[in-house]
Amino acid sequence: MNSKKKWRKDYYAGQLLWFGIACIGCAFYFFAPTLFTTEKSLIEKRGEVENVKAFYTRVSSKGHKSVKSELILNLKNDTRNYKLAKNIEQSWNNEKYELIERELKKSGKAIVWIKESEQSEMEPEVFQIATGENNILYDMNDVKSELRFLFPFLLIMGFFGIGVYLNHKYPNRIKSLMRKKPAHNNV
Repeated sequence: MNSKKKWRKDYYAGQLLWFGIACIGCAFYFFAPTLFTTEKSLIEKRGEVENVKAFYTRVSSKGHKSVKSELILNLKNDTRNYKLAKNIEQSWNNEKYELIERELKKSGKAIVWIKESEQSEMEPEVFQIATGENNILYDMNDVKSELRFLFPFLLIMGFFGIGVYLNHKYPNRIKSLMRKKPAHNNV
């Protein structure tokens, strides 16, 4: 019985190690490049609006149904698709994307900011959108707003998983590290 319990603890501690590593890896691979992008690393693409459309799609994941809102922008003489996408849960209305669509159609011209390193990609990540008159409709704060929560959350979850594993694997070392008091000079 005791060996079975030990095996189970070892197994779950190992799973938490991999979970922690995966969380930290995802945070740095998926979110950090966007979160730490600066305005200096962006280039702007200007042009006449060929097509701009906001639309909604029902998506399903593990039985949970929600709605994905997308905005697609195409500029004349530019083969790239500038795309914004956001899960809006159960709503069938994304006022932000619809406002961008109306304003770009009214202006007829658009300015889109993308990473310089992604200028050869067909669907580069969009960091900012403005009308031809430089009226900002979508900015870097919109792009980074959700990531400001997700990035530290994944790091905390990752360090927690790794910490539980290390505490399970090396309990005496962890306890001795926690008990150490700073050395005081008696001079």
